[in-house]
Amino acid sequence: MSDVKMKDIAAAVGVSVVSVSNALAGRKGVSDDVRLRVEKAAKELGYDPKKNDRYSQGTVIGVLAPEKYITVGQSFYWALYQRVAYEAAKSQSITMLEILTFSMEEKEELPKLLREKTIGGLIIIGWLSDSYVKKILASADVPTVLMDFQMKGIRCDSVMSSNYVGMYKMTRYLLEKGHRDIAFVGSVKANDNILDRYYGYRKALMEAGIRERKEWLLEDRDLEKGLAVVKVPENMPTAFACNSDWAAGLLFNELSKRGYRVPQDISIVGYDNYLYGNSFAERLTTYNVDMKQMAYQAVKLLKGKIRGDEKHWGTRYVDSVIVERQSVKTLV
Repeated sequence: MSDVKMKDIAAAVGVSVVSVSNALAGRKGVSDDVRLRVEKAAKELGYDPKKNDRYSQGTVIGVLAPEKYITVGQSFYWALYQRVAYEAAKSQSITMLEILTFSMEEKEELPKLLREKTIGGLIIIGWLSDSYVKKILASADVPTVLMDFQMKGIRCDSVMSSNYVGMYKMTRYLLEKGHRDIAFVGSVKANDNILDRYYGYRKALMEAGIRERKEWLLEDRDLEKGLAVVKVPENMPTAFACNSDWAAGLLFNELSKRGYRVPQDISIVGYDNYLYGNSFAERLTTYNVDMKQMAYQAVKLLKGKIRGDEKHWGTRYVDSVIVERQSVKTLV
C-alpha cells in the first residue's frame, strides 16, 4: 500500500492512532501484545515513517500569518510567532513561517507550505476570511490549530486571548477610577476579536447603569481603504477604552496634536501590552495578552493532534492581568 499512514495501521489492528504512535515510538501506554500487532501490521502494509507519514514526524510545524498583520520586528503577531517558535523548539520541533500576502488572500491562493506537503502540523495566526480558512483546512491534510481567532461551525481547535473578559476588566478599571464618560475605540466590524472586546466594554457600562453613547464608538481604521485612523469626537469623554495598544497609540498621537495631555486631560487604556516604536507604551495602562501561555497551549494542542489525539477541544481562552502604568487619572 502506498502512502500508508498511522490511521491505516490503527484501522487494521483495531486500536487508536495514539496507540499506534506509542507502539512504533517505543513509548509506554500500550501492552506488549498491541505493540507486536502494530509492528506486524506496519510491516505488512509497508509503512515507512520517513517517507509515508508526516504525522509521525511531528518535528516540522507550519505557521501561516497574514501580511496585513505581521511586520517583522514590530508587530504583535510577529512577537506571537516568535513565542510559537520558542515553544515548538522546547518540544524538539521546528517551525516554518509563511506570510500570506494581500494577493494570496485576495485570490485565496494555497500556501506553499501546503503545496509542498512537508509539514506535520499547522498553526494559523491571525484572522482570515471564512472561505479562505475553509479552503486551507480542506487542503491541509495535517492537524491544524488557530491562534487569536476562531471559526464557527468548523471542528478546528483554537487558542485565543480572553477578549470579552479582558476589555470588561479594562472598562471596570476606568469605572473604579471614577470615570463615567468612557468612549470605545475599535472598528467592531473588522473582526470578531474587536467585537468581543466591544461587548466586554458594554457589559461593564451596563452594570454601572451607564447608557452607551453611539458618538463615543470610534473607528480605528477605514475598512474600505485599509487606512489607520482615529477621529476624535467633538464632545470629549474623560476616558477612552481602546481595543488594542496600536489603537491607543494612534489616539494618543491625535490627542497630542490637539494639545490634550494624558492623563491630566484625558485617560486612555489599551489591550495587548504590545506597542512598538511609541514612547507612550511606557505609560499606557493595558490588558496583558499572555502570548507565552497562548503559544504553549497552541503547540501543546497541535503536538497532541500530531500524535493522534482526535478529540475536538473547541476554543481555549487565555485570561491575563491588567498592567497598570500612568495613563489613567483618578477622578474619585
